Amino acid sequence: MSVGCEARYITTAYCLRLLWDRIYEGWSKSASDQGVTVTEEQVLWAIWLMGCGTVTEVARRLRRDKGTISKCVYSLEESGLIIRKAGPDRRSYVFELSPEGDRVRLGLAKAHGRHSVVYRALATLDEEEQEALLRIILKVLADVEGETYMENVVRALSAIGRVSRE
Repeated sequence: MSVGCEARYITTAYCLRLLWDRIYEGWSKSASDQGVTVTEEQVLWAIWLMGCGTVTEVARRLRRDKGTISKCVYSLEESGLIIRKAGPDRRSYVFELSPEGDRVRLGLAKAHGRHSVVYRALATLDEEEQEALLRIILKVLADVEGETYMENVVRALSAIGRVSRE
């Protein structure tokens, strides 16, 4: 493809946006089936995957404002999906998934394959193509978000791999 850098960026961004819209449709269906919103699901995953314990940590990991995350945490706590515990300094709280929250998380992990056309499309790629795509995405992520953030994502990916085998 012999087009300029700007044209490649616009085309890539446009295609990624189209894919994101389809991914979000699947996430919305999966989350709704489990009785949570997409943002609540993201909070559950952040708490479980990245060991985010406080509202501030979850908001930072998800790149969302604290107010939105605080409302989600309250809702998840009221629903019995997360547990609040006193933080190390006793002025803050940390959260972890309850047994019910863990059950919902596992249900969400399984549901994404059923509801996602993007998941099914990726499954048509051979393993080498899937790994190449992931390497490129992680490289871009490291450039945009920083090496530390990307390393946390890679650690989370290994945890997701364990979940998908459960």
